[in-house]
Amino acid sequence: MGNAEVGAFALDDKNESRWILTGEIDISVHEKFREVWSVDRRSATPVDVDMSDVTFIDSSGLRILYDARRATPEDEVPTLTNVPERVRWIIDVTGLTEMFRLVPAAPES
Repeated sequence: MGNAEVGAFALDDKNESRWILTGEIDISVHEKFREVWSVDRRSATPVDVDMSDVTFIDSSGLRILYDARRATPEDEVPTLTNVPERVRWIIDVTGLTEMFRLVPAAPES
């Protein structure tokens, strides 16, 4: 596995409500996420998760997305930005689509 596929979570340096996921989003990324974002931590604005470089997501990765929902202020919805088609499919089949505002990735050329 090359470094491009190793999963990672990061907060945007200028906006902590912008989360960046890259590579394979699995249990190891969820553990790193928990080190940065505690269960009871809330964001002042809706969370925006940039998923443009996500190559894989499993149930632990979906848990991060669920946590984006919990971290977002009440009565607001988090945004999943640049969602790759294969990740969108997983979100759809797990019934989580309604929890988010999804912005698909630009079509591959």
